[in-house]
Amino acid sequence: MLIRTILIFLFLSLSAVADPWKGYPYNSDEIPNNAKPNEKILKHYLKKYIDWRWKEPWKVKVKATDNYKRLNFKLTSDDYVKKQLNKTAMLSFLMYEDGNIIIDEITPKERFGKTFKNETLYVSHSVGKSLVSYVTGHAICKGYISGINHKLNDWPVLENTLYYDQPIINLLNMASGDQKYVDSMMGLKNSKRWVNNVSMKSVMKKELKGSTKSKLKWNYSNLDTNIVASYVLYKMGNKEFKKLVKEILVDKAGIEHNVNLFKRNGNSISYSYYASRYDYLRINIAMLEDWNNDTCEGQYLKSLYENKVNKNSRERGIDGWGIPKAYSGQFHTDIPGLKRPIFVMDGFGGQSHVIDFEKNRIISVMAIHRNYNWKKLVLKKLKQK
Repeated sequence: MLIRTILIFLFLSLSAVADPWKGYPYNSDEIPNNAKPNEKILKHYLKKYIDWRWKEPWKVKVKATDNYKRLNFKLTSDDYVKKQLNKTAMLSFLMYEDGNIIIDEITPKERFGKTFKNETLYVSHSVGKSLVSYVTGHAICKGYISGINHKLNDWPVLENTLYYDQPIINLLNMASGDQKYVDSMMGLKNSKRWVNNVSMKSVMKKELKGSTKSKLKWNYSNLDTNIVASYVLYKMGNKEFKKLVKEILVDKAGIEHNVNLFKRNGNSISYSYYASRYDYLRINIAMLEDWNNDTCEGQYLKSLYENKVNKNSRERGIDGWGIPKAYSGQFHTDIPGLKRPIFVMDGFGGQSHVIDFEKNRIISVMAIHRNYNWKKLVLKKLKQK
């Protein structure tokens, strides 16, 4: 983890364009991974992260209805969860099992609770990548895309690039062979442009024109996700795409609060979204139920697991990003010692949502910064019988 943090910091330091950490502690976009922010700094960035939802050019804004999914509670107390909420940057902890929320804790008012509440819309960061995959599964089930092996050869934007004619599963797995051109986190190597701020047409014309794919191995980046999201938008069209997202969030997941999704860049979109703490859980429950009911979308999720790739990570895993050893279509999978399908959605700053399909268990953590103990809070509970 330390090696990854150092490499990311060195890359971002090379370019003001792609450096969300320049100006820390108070004038950067984000808290650096390796920082040790005090409570004052954490409160400053909590407000900044929440305020972003008003400034971004959102592609889809989904309005909740009064007919939202009611959640069942059978609560137990957890002293360690409470301790972490009082001492770390963690904002929310939810544990769901067999149809009931069994742990429900939120940051105290005297810590961050005056700003972060049940209805607060909070940023997903890379957790949004998993939602892009889930939307893609629905587009496949509706016939807009033939399946995970569908070839990307009908979108003119990708012509004369390494992505053209590749099966979409390669991009879902972040194994498209683009490591010569794209940094393992977010940057375009030639220009140092940040891929979440540019359109796919611009990237393919400038940085990727004439590119050829290398060995198909896992190369974590934002670009593959943005290509998939923008391709689904292209195949469906604006109206049907927005309709589909609404069906997923309102009709299936049953969101209680509004959700903002997918930043616009021309006719392209990137993956981030904003939702409330309970609505993140509702979306995860929808995935769990699709899997267990073997719906078309559940079969899609299972196919991702069956076509996973090895992350080839040499890091000492300490969290939801570093511990899983495989990647399954925008989900981290294969936690050592747990030989069953578990999907981990992981995002910058400590956003972590874990679905344990066989145990009918979901653990949802939201935070300002990744300084809480993921192993004790999440991994230990996943190992419970």
